[in-house]
Amino acid sequence: MVESTVTAGQPASEAQGTRQYVWQLPVRIVHWAIVLSIVVLSFTGYYIHNPFIKASPSSASFLMGQMRFAHMIAAFVFSIAVLVRIYWAFSGNRYAHWKALIPHQRDQFQNLAHALGYYLFIRRKPPEEGGHNQLAALAYMLLYLFFIFQIITGFALFAWLTGLQPWTTMFSWAYRLLPVQELRLIHFLLMFVFFMFTIYHVYASILVDADGRAGIVSSIFTGFKWLRRRHHDDTEGQRAG
Repeated sequence: MVESTVTAGQPASEAQGTRQYVWQLPVRIVHWAIVLSIVVLSFTGYYIHNPFIKASPSSASFLMGQMRFAHMIAAFVFSIAVLVRIYWAFSGNRYAHWKALIPHQRDQFQNLAHALGYYLFIRRKPPEEGGHNQLAALAYMLLYLFFIFQIITGFALFAWLTGLQPWTTMFSWAYRLLPVQELRLIHFLLMFVFFMFTIYHVYASILVDADGRAGIVSSIFTGFKWLRRRHHDDTEGQRAG
């Protein structure tokens, strides 16, 4: 799905671009499902840790129950979204595929060096990349590893607290491996890791979008990015090969 465009007022180098379908619908749904579920999980999780809403003694236990229920629903949404994204790393297009996320070719390592130079303010322009640049891709790989830790610790705490099956069978090994208080601490601290990543992710997306003018911010809504003609030609050559 490619559309050529020449926008009045743009420099010739930027006007010779193509509107390329990069982020497929499952990727976009997963992205926003994770964002919304983390918001709910963070709010309810912090309340469970430290009840900050004043309630009468008669309604406090009911409110806590509601918070725990919302926390569990959001946890299931979050877990399913993470699993779908992992599956899509093997089934999605070239931009979502694991081969695009894990550098293993020479041009990907060159892209990684370029991106590192850009974020260190050594290079003025971000690397031209249809999907994630390689530094961002590695950051996402690390983030999903933290997601998996969060899922394991969360369901392990749920299994320990309730003793319900099949959660006890599936996750009891975690609280046998580590004390419950350590699992709680890991689960709690990872929330702040996600906060820090979100702040930097939004900042970096806006920065790269302003410098590269590829439509990064809008692409997570529409799926389309603006790619320079040269990069698009390179992409087509890689497909043909």
